Amino acid sequence: MSATLQPPVLPHVEPIPESRRLRWIVAQEGSRQTYSVPLAFYRLGKLRIMYSDIWCRWGRGLLKRGPAGARALATRFHPEIPGNLVVSFNFEAIMSRAWNQLRHANTTPEEASKEYCRFGRWYALRVREHLERVDTNPDRDCFFGFNSNCLEVIEALKKRRVFTVVDQVDPARVEEEMILEEMERWPGWAKVRGRITEEYWKRIEAEWKAADAVLVNSEWSKQALVQQGVPAEKIITVPLALDLPRKEAPQPINPVGTLKALWLGSVVIRKGIQYLVEAARLLEGRDIEFLLAGPLAISREAVESFPRNIKVLGRITRDRLAEVYRQAHVFVLPTISDGFAVTQLEAMAHGLPVVTTPNCGRVVTDGVDGLIVPVRDGRALADALGRVEGDRGLLREMSHNALQSVKNYGLPSNAAMINQLVRERRDCMSKAGQAVRRPWESADKL
Repeated sequence: MSATLQPPVLPHVEPIPESRRLRWIVAQEGSRQTYSVPLAFYRLGKLRIMYSDIWCRWGRGLLKRGPAGARALATRFHPEIPGNLVVSFNFEAIMSRAWNQLRHANTTPEEASKEYCRFGRWYALRVREHLERVDTNPDRDCFFGFNSNCLEVIEALKKRRVFTVVDQVDPARVEEEMILEEMERWPGWAKVRGRITEEYWKRIEAEWKAADAVLVNSEWSKQALVQQGVPAEKIITVPLALDLPRKEAPQPINPVGTLKALWLGSVVIRKGIQYLVEAARLLEGRDIEFLLAGPLAISREAVESFPRNIKVLGRITRDRLAEVYRQAHVFVLPTISDGFAVTQLEAMAHGLPVVTTPNCGRVVTDGVDGLIVPVRDGRALADALGRVEGDRGLLREMSHNALQSVKNYGLPSNAAMINQLVRERRDCMSKAGQAVRRPWESADKL
């Protein structure tokens, strides 16, 4: 097999004077992608302030030896991001999170979306309150926030003419409708049922409207947001990135023995677990074993229906991820809908070809570093896995190509793309504003 991998190439741009270089204020609730966005901006020398709900400045060693909640708290930190750039709201945020977890064991979509709105509003108001004491320069400063957590900040910064970006991490209503369809197709599989509240949808739609740009991580998400009324020219598409190891280079897999196909992530119908089970049944006579790693979020009856070639590993802590990836030959992601699915990159970084659908970030080049199968098609998924099980030479070549492909998605490539696309959009908006003002300016002279 021969194929040319095409990395995302940024065009050459002339050096920008220091006085006009963009600098970024990032507000991130949680530790999404191990703080990849603020970390990437920091590595580019463009991070001005990072707001975090919780930032564990001290005591991490002790917390890591404690119960699960304490260990999770210890991960709210990144050693590379200087503490003097970070503003956090630890006490209030920890109390709020703890109280919410005590109240809700199996949270319904309605309950979860109400909590997203409550916490998102609280967090945005804390960030806004702090920013009121910060001098901003509309020619240089830009703000980056995540959906449901930044509406009040965007509205305040808009009055100060600071350029704002909201990261919409999933396809929103389009995704919910697809999940509801799957619940009807597969009755009894979902552990909890229900709809997201209209309050939540109105909040994120208000963020889309107020922000100067809406960022998504895939063409799949962009198409979904255009369907929901977001102007295409307002959307910027930037894939996620991975903090790749800088020392030891991973090696291609050794494609011998029983083919181990790995699923990693929450076991939910949104990610297509029902079609993986369908494929596993079709492949019971082949030398393939399915490793299911992640918290089970489907009904007990659904789990009990799994065929014998599925091995349930359960929830995997982050410190064990590398060990689990090393057990596998191929990564399986039959997702119904994902804003991106960074597990694709993690798998490729361990040399695993990826078998996935088009409804996520377009990382895989079909037939080169993995295979793309139609969404909601267990038979096509089974055929793809049967193909790599029967052609171990192809499997090894795909493994080698996966290790090369993932290099295109290392930090800080995402921040560099965001910075450039935002600069281009600012320039376009500035020119459009001048064109609108010109008749009025002429009239004033008369």
